[in-house]
Amino acid sequence: MYEKVNVRALSNDVRRILEKVREKLGYNKAVEVLDISKGTLHNYLHGIRRVLDEVVQKALQYLSEFEFRDIVQGVGLLKATSIVKENEAIDYGLALQILALAARDEYIKNAIIQFIVTRFKMLERLWV
Repeated sequence: MYEKVNVRALSNDVRRILEKVREKLGYNKAVEVLDISKGTLHNYLHGIRRVLDEVVQKALQYLSEFEFRDIVQGVGLLKATSIVKENEAIDYGLALQILALAARDEYIKNAIIQFIVTRFKMLERLWV
């Protein structure tokens, strides 16, 4: 499931991911499955050392989708799943496909319409 996650886009959430894995598995089991030393895990968790991408990829295997989405949210989630590029450019084709799928769901469709109406009202006030 996490093979396609852009781990470089998780920079702000990496320590929280490792903390969650340590919490779930315990310290000893976490260092075993991540194939790192206790000192390295300590350094990662305290921001002393940058977490290697391979370690993050291994850690993700121990998170449920719910746990992942609880940690990684908003634009960070969009970047991690490559919907938004790291420079915050949007993949327009993918965005349009998402809108096409969303149009099939009444709740999402109404939420999108409400979002657009609200935003245009705000913009309209700025232009006047």
